[in-house]
Parts: sequence; structure tokens; C-alpha cells
Amino acid sequence: MSSQLIVNDILAVLFSGGDGETYHFAICVVIDDTTAVKYHAKEPIPNHWFFERPAPLHSLLQSRTLCAAVKIGKLRPGFQVSALEDCLSQIPMQIPPSEVGYEPRFDCRVWFKEAVRRLHQARIINCPNVYNLEAECKAYAQGNDACRASWSGYAYYVSRFSA
Repeated sequence: MSSQLIVNDILAVLFSGGDGETYHFAICVVIDDTTAVKYHAKEPIPNHWFFERPAPLHSLLQSRTLCAAVKIGKLRPGFQVSALEDCLSQIPMQIPPSEVGYEPRFDCRVWFKEAVRRLHQARIINCPNVYNLEAECKAYAQGNDACRASWSGYAYYVSRFSA
């Protein structure tokens, strides 16, 4: 576990849902020693999801709800963050075909899994099993949930299931 941000790291980031059981899933790319670009599906109105574009900057080290930041890859030299945003913005806000019958409804976690699949297909990260990654990230988040008294603030991990 580290308390620093490493430029160009691609992170799976889970934020507390406030109940100790649910999390907001996002993908972040570190752009300097305090800030990351946050890619995620957002639901400002119930059942109305959208991809926030332009992607907001987020101070992960100062977040009061971040449970886990899990390194899932690293941007290659010369790869533009804008190309990553273009790729992720194309994900429909609906259950993807690979999740039909498995997921009962669309949410940020379903979007996250499809985002990981697309990043894997584009060879930006290497994550052949999104379900293992999801379980790993959730376990890290549960161990450092921001709604618990034991919360330690920003927590960085390296995935065993993605690179």
C-alpha cells in the first residue's frame, strides 16, 4: 500500500456509498502527484445515467469517500488521456450484452466492468477476467470503507488481476 500518486497509473477507484456495502466505481488516470482524471458513469437523477464529459479532475489524496485506488495499468509513453476518454465515452449507459442475464440493472459498477473490458480489448490494460478484478477491488474497499471509524484515508493497491 502506498500513499502517493504515480503519474500515468490507471486506477480502479471505489468510493464509499455510505452504507459499508455499496461503492461508486470509477476509472482514474493520475496526471500529477495530487490529481487524477476521473472517468465514470454518473446518476444525478434516479435511473438517468451519463458519462461525465469532460472528465473531471479529482484530488484522490484529499477525498473523504475514497476507499481504494487499485492500479490496473499504466498509460504507455505518448498515449493521450483524451484518447482514453474517447474510448470510454462510447460505452452505452445500459447493460452490455456480456452482462444480460447476469446483472439486473445498469449502474456505475456495470459501466466499470464494460470499461475494463474495452480497455483490455484496446490493449491499454491487460485484464482478461473482469470478475476477478471486481471482487479484488471490492475486497480492498470493504477493508477501508470511508463510512467506518477504521477508515485510513487514501489507500493504493496494485491489482493481481490486471496490469
